[in-house]
Amino acid sequence: MNPRKKVATVAAMSSKNKEQSGEQCQPKVPCSKFQQLPQALVLEILSSLSIKTLLNCRCVCKDWLSIISDPQFTKLHSSRSPVGILIKTYPPKRKSRKLDFTHIEDCAGSDLLLEKIRFNPQNSLPIGAMPEFRLINSCNGLLCLSGPNRNYPCFVCNPILGEHISIPPTNLSRKKCFFVGLGFSSGTNEYKLLQMTNGTEAEIYTIGTGVWRSVGNAPGDIDQLPFNPFLRGALHWVSYSSTVPDFIHSFNFEREQFRPLPVPSLLGNRFSDCYILEVVGGCLCLSVFDDDYSKFDMWIMKEYGVQESWTKVLVFGNLYECPEERICHVYEPIMFLRNGEILLLFNNCAVVCYNQETKSFREIRITWTRSPFEAIAYSPSFVSLYNVSKREEVKRVQRGKKSGKKSGKLLSEGSYECAGSSMPPRKSTKLNSGYGCPAFEEGLP
Repeated sequence: MNPRKKVATVAAMSSKNKEQSGEQCQPKVPCSKFQQLPQALVLEILSSLSIKTLLNCRCVCKDWLSIISDPQFTKLHSSRSPVGILIKTYPPKRKSRKLDFTHIEDCAGSDLLLEKIRFNPQNSLPIGAMPEFRLINSCNGLLCLSGPNRNYPCFVCNPILGEHISIPPTNLSRKKCFFVGLGFSSGTNEYKLLQMTNGTEAEIYTIGTGVWRSVGNAPGDIDQLPFNPFLRGALHWVSYSSTVPDFIHSFNFEREQFRPLPVPSLLGNRFSDCYILEVVGGCLCLSVFDDDYSKFDMWIMKEYGVQESWTKVLVFGNLYECPEERICHVYEPIMFLRNGEILLLFNNCAVVCYNQETKSFREIRITWTRSPFEAIAYSPSFVSLYNVSKREEVKRVQRGKKSGKKSGKLLSEGSYECAGSSMPPRKSTKLNSGYGCPAFEEGLP
């Protein structure tokens, strides 16, 4: 008999004798203490981790992948998912086909821990052969993307999972369509898209039905949907018509109805050439610029839908770089940090941090691009389109074979950095952003 077969036969007989005698064999891989924890405690621990850490956890074993992919975990993590910043650049000489996500965590002193992940067509985005794409809006971690013009398709995707759905063209004339917005109805657990023309028709598309439906006429004089407009089951935007006293409008996805929202009563009949409406810290935030852009007021609606709850939280003045030349600056609020500081997008070329106590700015090196960019608040999630698509065809971005695992390529493009310590707050000085745009005013009166 072959010596190797003889050894195998003896080992098998020995094992059989041990089983017959009641002797227990030691498992080859002992069960870890973490696997012995109750399921509820495991969910509690994993749901408190950051997106990048969870992407690593998905690659550990099938059990962890199953837990993180479970809809119950997705819902729990989404309620706790920290808000970060999503950046879309606009290079002047070449097309931008990527998004950069940065999770910001407060550290000791003025330091900020930056955890970065890059989304691109190779690992996350379904833009295929499109030369460029537009970022429409975000809802529950899902992104709505479209091509550079109306001849290209529209997509709903989750860049974390690399899943995407192609939305069929609307019944409305493509030349008249104004914008598309993604929203969610918690009552029916459905994701829907809204598309309108210039103040006449509006249609809605429920993912899983395959058809667009008319929802009547839309409010007129719509300028553009902000990227972060979804709150309380509705999209929100600003109308620039001076004949409408309530220039903030909304569309509720559960009732499928348009309605105006009250504006701050202290504004009276004051109308500005520039209003910026965003969702900041779970509330509607309205930035009202003077007609000459020399200053702006930041208002927060602390109780949704209640006019009396509008509160002026900040007044930014002296926004001119050169008063003689009337060169002004535009600040757009992005998010509040836990230490009370506010992150703002400055002139689409820098992210700055404003300290309310010292009334000073400091620049945060979230991106090193020399091109203009959009920076918006974004909360990634593990919401799978397979759980919400119903009869829609869900596709995955074909990630490279070299990654080996689903998130391998995504993780390889992530990084950790610490920002803030080398750039202390300054007062009454100019700081060049380094991106080819004007420096911003740091000292406030």
